[in-house]
Amino acid sequence: MRATGPKEHRMQAVRKSIRRPLAVAAVAALLLSPALPAVAAEPDRQVVARGSEWHVAGGPTFTYGRSSDVQVMGDWDDNGSRTPGVFRAGTWYLRNSLSGGSADIVVSFGRDGDKPVVGDWDGDGRTGIGIVRGGTWHLRSSLSSGVAEATFSFGRPGDTPVAGDWDGAAGDGIGVVRAGGWYLRNAASGGGADLAFGYGMAGDIPVTGDWNGDGRTGIGVVRGTTWYLKEVPGSGAATRSSIYGRCGDGVLSTHSARTEPGVPLSFGGTEWTELPTSQRVVALTFDAGANANAVASILSTLRSTDTPATFFLTGAWAQSFPARAAEIGRDYPIGNHTQTHPDLTTLSSAAVRSQIVSADTSIRATAGVDPRPWFRFPFGARDARTQSIMTCLDYGSVRWTVDTLGWQGTSGGQSSTTVLNRVLANLQPGEIVLMHVGSHPTDGSTLDADALPAIIREVEARGYRFVDLDDFR
Repeated sequence: MRATGPKEHRMQAVRKSIRRPLAVAAVAALLLSPALPAVAAEPDRQVVARGSEWHVAGGPTFTYGRSSDVQVMGDWDDNGSRTPGVFRAGTWYLRNSLSGGSADIVVSFGRDGDKPVVGDWDGDGRTGIGIVRGGTWHLRSSLSSGVAEATFSFGRPGDTPVAGDWDGAAGDGIGVVRAGGWYLRNAASGGGADLAFGYGMAGDIPVTGDWNGDGRTGIGVVRGTTWYLKEVPGSGAATRSSIYGRCGDGVLSTHSARTEPGVPLSFGGTEWTELPTSQRVVALTFDAGANANAVASILSTLRSTDTPATFFLTGAWAQSFPARAAEIGRDYPIGNHTQTHPDLTTLSSAAVRSQIVSADTSIRATAGVDPRPWFRFPFGARDARTQSIMTCLDYGSVRWTVDTLGWQGTSGGQSSTTVLNRVLANLQPGEIVLMHVGSHPTDGSTLDADALPAIIREVEARGYRFVDLDDFR
């Protein structure tokens, strides 16, 4: 049950007794009674998810769900205990005890790619479920499959959704976090923000929870492994701070949903040069940092052949071509390729962070998607310092198995045939292919786009299929 004070507890008791029902006189007496004891509040605790392993601060460590799931926690059976759940491709698997095991409740609600949210939407003390798709919220107080009981618009695509009881009244409201700005609404409905303030900075991971057990949801941000928590929503200094978990963990509280994806364990703190699989699959990846001249051709080929792919955008490219960025974001995973494509190893740590965070902000604003956890170092240039910064920003590095060299153009001695031959010569399970959008700056060639139909045809003819990176979260 959500933490309550004496007045709110009396109101919840009234609502529940009315449903039984209770005589009007008894209801009035309950409202006016000063002697009703308060329910002991349970402050929310920090939680980190490391793959399918859960770590609850001051509590147990257990395994539940899969490493690709999105973790959530709430009071699913209204017994006063917050317990785990996971959201997987539109299905919720909820458990009524704080431990691993099989799901007690399985609900189909939402679809793959939605962002899950949890909250006590109707103020009855039981946690409901919801999903955010773009800037549209779909909420259900009932833990059962069916249509949304409330649907409305709030925020923008690319925002991070949050939920909580911001004003201490019965029932959770909603909110979004955008580049360090918080926009909170006291009701679970569309409309203007009741609270708007800055807390934290772009690149921080937002968290919410009733940190002191007073019945009001506070806010927080996680920066690296440090949690900066504030008991009352608003700007200003953190009420408390502590270190918990590791860089790259998924973070949440005992009454919230994980807001950022966390770094897949198979990154191993370094990077992928190939996918972590023995299956005969290939990942096409396209870097975008120059112009957009070949984007239409690439997207046309991918769509006509129903071929998955992943795009790595610089923030500057996304800002220069926002319509193209939005078009890509509607159909394909997007990764972060820094803001302006510098060699990060030559920059200060503050500048490295700025390059990654600025691109994250630009991609969310234009493509409307969260690029985490996929990151690609410009020129492939990285070292232990830059990798550590990247990991603490909740990203993992994706390098490549083969560079087609199509970016060298005809003036560099390449052709669509050489592009194809390089892909086929390096064909192996889990191959990651590096390609580029745009045209060569001097000769105007678009070799990767020109070779793409043949690449798809010849790779599939050899018994391989194509995947995108999201298949390996």
